[in-house]
This record gives sequence, C-alpha cells and structure tokens, in this order.
Amino acid sequence: MSTNSSGILRKIVAEDLKVGLICADRDGNRVRMDRVDHRANAIAYHYLNDELRVQEGIQERSITEFLAEGWYLI
Repeated sequence: MSTNSSGILRKIVAEDLKVGLICADRDGNRVRMDRVDHRANAIAYHYLNDELRVQEGIQERSITEFLAEGWYLI
C-alpha cells in the first residue's frame, strides 16, 4: 500500500522505511520491505514482479547503501 497520497514522486528517506513499504527505482523495479532495523542500519527486502508477487530471494544491505540507489515512493 502506498503512503504517497500526493501523486508526486519523491525519493525515499530513512524515516519512510517500514515493513510492507513498496518502492520503485527509475527503471520501474519494485521492492517490498521485509525487515527494517534503524539501530543496526540494515534492511531486508524482496524484488516484486508486475503482479506484485515475490520475484527473487531476499536481499539485505545497509539502509545507507539502499538509499544511495535512489528509490522512490510509489
């Protein structure tokens, strides 16, 4: 479920990250947050296909690395 009700795309910031959030990159790749740990600076997420079903295995990285990739609220 989208938290961006304004209809305007904006880059995600750390405060936006929460379990269940779906976001996209400029190429249209979408991911869903599965785990967010702000204290450990770590997240886990899955890529989604066009039907919003899990496409790949779980990905894990630091929040800093994830945000640097330029994800957007959808």
